[in-house]
Amino acid sequence: MGNKNTEIGSSLTVYNIAELHVKFQELINNADRIDIDLNSITDCDTSGVQLLHSVKKSCLEKNKEISLKNPSAAVHEALNRISTTWDEFFK
Repeated sequence: MGNKNTEIGSSLTVYNIAELHVKFQELINNADRIDIDLNSITDCDTSGVQLLHSVKKSCLEKNKEISLKNPSAAVHEALNRISTTWDEFFK
């Protein structure tokens, strides 16, 4: 299976969550490790944060490795809306 790097585009919002959820589930089912770079995210809401948390949880449950890295300012802003930080939410 190996590692999978994925590009998720610039938006991580309620408007594209369903599409991204399917994409992430395919990655989880077909890789031992998933690397997601969040640097290009320019629009993120709390549903996007929830999806990232769900993906991480699914990976852990299936003994898959996951790396969520380089959170953009938009990701940090969405986390601030739920009164948390990157380090607290994705420990």
